[in-house]
Amino acid sequence: MLEEPTSALRDTPSETRRRSSPRLWLGPGQRLWLEHAGRSVSVRPVRCFPWSAPGELVSLRDAEEQEQYLVESPEDLDPGSRAALGSAMLSAGFVLEVDAILSIEEDYEVRIWRARTRHGLRTFQTRLDEWPWVAPDGGHLIRDLCGDLFRLPPVEQMDEKSRHWLWAYVG
Repeated sequence: MLEEPTSALRDTPSETRRRSSPRLWLGPGQRLWLEHAGRSVSVRPVRCFPWSAPGELVSLRDAEEQEQYLVESPEDLDPGSRAALGSAMLSAGFVLEVDAILSIEEDYEVRIWRARTRHGLRTFQTRLDEWPWVAPDGGHLIRDLCGDLFRLPPVEQMDEKSRHWLWAYVG
């Protein structure tokens, strides 16, 4: 007959949570790594809505864009993991503001965008099945192959040439 473990041998809820909590660290090239459920994987943080609480609900995704862990609040992480996530979020939080679209071309499996941003001229690539999505302010957001995020202002605020290039992608 199996005996019930004594209370002295049982984990408290905080011990169980701590043992099952993820560990995050920055590896070579400032890449964020996640150790959870007995394995380690390189991940990138993706902010989830609501945008009004940018530090909450962070999806950690692998190279195939599969969510490996959802951080509901950085306060749930140990101090080292919280610091690593904070550093990774600084680079993930960088958004390039697009002023004008100069051209959009399709090439083998990618779409090549040439744009003028507030940071100068940029050329970036997206997958053919990657489409801009509507931002809360009425503009659009698009993520390139490198993971950089570009914000397009509302179409009606853009010049005629930019609207011409964008009509097929944002309507």
